[in-house]
Amino acid sequence: MTKENFEIEQRLNGYSFVIDNRHSPVYSTREMAETAAREELKSMKEIENDEDELETGLEDTFPASDPVSVTSSGHAGDPGRGGNKHTSN
Repeated sequence: MTKENFEIEQRLNGYSFVIDNRHSPVYSTREMAETAAREELKSMKEIENDEDELETGLEDTFPASDPVSVTSSGHAGDPGRGGNKHTSN
């Protein structure tokens, strides 16, 4: 079974999906289990894409001393802005 595939298993109290030999929690309907499996596959694909993007960035900057980051700063404005200004009276 690959990351593009999943199986639905019927349990005593509902249905669960299996991806890469990992079982999900039990869902009350088969449709709920299938929807959850598709969402899990989508999430796994996004994580894999992020890892590929980071790996590509690292390869493109090698042998730099500072590795690239896939996160961005939430800071807006000049570094001197804010409540830490010193005033002399």
